[in-house]
Amino acid sequence: MGSAKQEAEWDREAEKTYRLWLAGNNRSAIARSLGITREVVNRRLARARKNLGEEALADMRTDVEASLDELIRRSYSNLKGAETVAERNAVIRTIADLKMKKSKLLGLEMPAKLTLEMEKVYTGDPVWDGDL
Repeated sequence: MGSAKQEAEWDREAEKTYRLWLAGNNRSAIARSLGITREVVNRRLARARKNLGEEALADMRTDVEASLDELIRRSYSNLKGAETVAERNAVIRTIADLKMKKSKLLGLEMPAKLTLEMEKVYTGDPVWDGDL
């Protein structure tokens, strides 16, 4: 741990890094613009999130969810205007990717291996074979 002055400086650096990330910059771009490594970017982002507190993180999750919802709506609009099969397929991939990101954000993503294991466990069980 550093001195109070050093801690305050680290907090300022973390906040600056976090603002760049919120503005849509990826970690590599932030690292290049600040002249630091991606590992330092990751540490600064972690510090900024820690400083935000749980309530702010919940608000951030809500903001990201709203942003993803808006991108999904726009993608469906783009799908209607797609003229070629390639354009249509690209938009469909985008929609699928956005929905997966939203599921992950909300904690709804279930790994395929876990799903397969659950299916194996329940296969042959009379309760799951329809005799409820």
